[in-house]
Amino acid sequence: MCGIVIELEGDEIKSIRGDKNDPFSKGHICPKAVALKDVYEDPDRLRQPIRKKTDGSWEEIGWEEAFDYAAERIRAVQAEYGHNAVATYHGNPNIHNLGHMIAGKTFTKALRTRTRFSATSVDQLPHHTAGRAMFGHMMLLPIPDVDRTDYFLM
Repeated sequence: MCGIVIELEGDEIKSIRGDKNDPFSKGHICPKAVALKDVYEDPDRLRQPIRKKTDGSWEEIGWEEAFDYAAERIRAVQAEYGHNAVATYHGNPNIHNLGHMIAGKTFTKALRTRTRFSATSVDQLPHHTAGRAMFGHMMLLPIPDVDRTDYFLM
């Protein structure tokens, strides 16, 4: 949710900083935004589709082949196990993507599945479930007491 300014020199990111003119964040920048340069420049970052071969290694394939393969596998899974065997996920980062905003609903409708996940179902609802189980109310969320913790597994 932070507005950012990214300075580029060709394809190289020179700087990422908070946008002082953003009406919401007013120049604040979150750790995720600062890390964009690391994600963008990561040598292990996939830049085109890959497919696992029968010997366990990976091979690069073209976009058209990747989309055809995905469509073929979705059809096969739904034919064998029913439409709800394929799920959709609506949340970060795709929920902020213009293509998803325009075509996501149509794509989900075409899949004819009721199985959907979101940032809320994956991230927030478990917090509410824990609060209800531990404290009797879903809005009483447990907050780790890091200062007095001997062991913290994250």
